[in-house]
Amino acid sequence: MHRNLPAFVLRATRNIQTSTASLSASFNGVIPTEKIEKRYTLSSGPGGQNVQKNATKVEIRFKVSDADWLSESLRESLETKLAHRINTAGELIIDSDRTRERHLNVADCFDKLRSAIYAIEAEQGKRQTSEEDEKILRERAAVATQHRLQDKRRTSEKKASRRAAVEL
Repeated sequence: MHRNLPAFVLRATRNIQTSTASLSASFNGVIPTEKIEKRYTLSSGPGGQNVQKNATKVEIRFKVSDADWLSESLRESLETKLAHRINTAGELIIDSDRTRERHLNVADCFDKLRSAIYAIEAEQGKRQTSEEDEKILRERAAVATQHRLQDKRRTSEKKASRRAAVEL
């Protein structure tokens, strides 16, 4: 039985990009599906016959060291940041059983992978602080501490003057 799916779902599954990715330093969002192994298993949880009959849970896996569609720095960062998802064979494993339909879970797996790569890439793009920057930050912290202590002293003197007036 074929279901009428929304156009964006069809585009998402069709555009999981089967072309080869560039070897540039930045990730362009293209994940070559032919280089990634997909496994389908029975999902867990409520759902009656759908859960018992249809293998809707999706697991994608690929060897991080062989992912030539990622830059070397991204591969190293993936291995360190997502070490809890890498098995002893060096395969990164991402699974999804969010929906009752297999193709949506496939798209979800690739979205998870893509967002993890983008997050790692954004973290790599952050500017490293130099010694000059650290010096400026220390000076700002010292000035802020002085202002805070002056405010505390002023408040304390104000309260002390109120107490002196009451003791008469």
